[in-house]
Amino acid sequence: MKLNNILAVVRNDLRIIRRVKWRTLEITYFPLTTILIWGLFALHSKQYAFEAGLIVLIVNLFWSFCHIAQQQANILLMEDLWSLSIKHVFIAGVSEFEYLIAKLVTSTSAAIVIGTLLLFVANAFGAPLFANLQTVLVLAGIALLGSIALAIFVAGTIMISGREYGFLSWSAMQLFVFLSAPFFSPRLFPAFLQWASAVMPFTNVFEIARALATRAPIQSAVFLKAFVIVVVYLLASLPYYAWACKRARKTGVLARMAH
Repeated sequence: MKLNNILAVVRNDLRIIRRVKWRTLEITYFPLTTILIWGLFALHSKQYAFEAGLIVLIVNLFWSFCHIAQQQANILLMEDLWSLSIKHVFIAGVSEFEYLIAKLVTSTSAAIVIGTLLLFVANAFGAPLFANLQTVLVLAGIALLGSIALAIFVAGTIMISGREYGFLSWSAMQLFVFLSAPFFSPRLFPAFLQWASAVMPFTNVFEIARALATRAPIQSAVFLKAFVIVVVYLLASLPYYAWACKRARKTGVLARMAH
């Protein structure tokens, strides 16, 4: 694995983001306006349900952070497929894993920058984030690992299934967030969905985020469970991606996507 290959792909991704104006808008405008909307709601609800407003605000912060980290990596992959430039990347000697790491570096960098901005905005609206900064940073790290794992799974699925499955780039996170019970207890789900929710990578992240909003005590066991689950997802995603790329080459799917 060559660092120069990874950095070359990252530089190309950054040029694309700068050149395509809607990409900058997508990365900054929607997360920022969303956090402002829910921040104003938190202020408005102070008179009758301030904690409810803070729950929505803080959960949306982590939701947006995860969304950027996962979606941008997969959207950048799809742009290479749509433009057929992925062929030139692999011809240049960039391996599948170097290519993947480059996409994750770009999306993670964007998520960290926008997530930091959202942190300041949410704190300005009364979210007790800087008062619990260590907890917030650890939780953000866990959420990021879960987002990276999901991005790798989606990338592998697109590699093996073809560009027509590119819709997973922006739809997969929505399903995972829904099953992770962002604003409510998983106990509200039917029994079979409670089982699914228990193994989602973001269920415990959102539980801790809600506890931050209500200033409830956070058990270390919840942190440990959250970390273990995302690590399992990450460890499972890597061999899946390797297998998907190998199969895509063997079946000709990768060659068809590059033409």
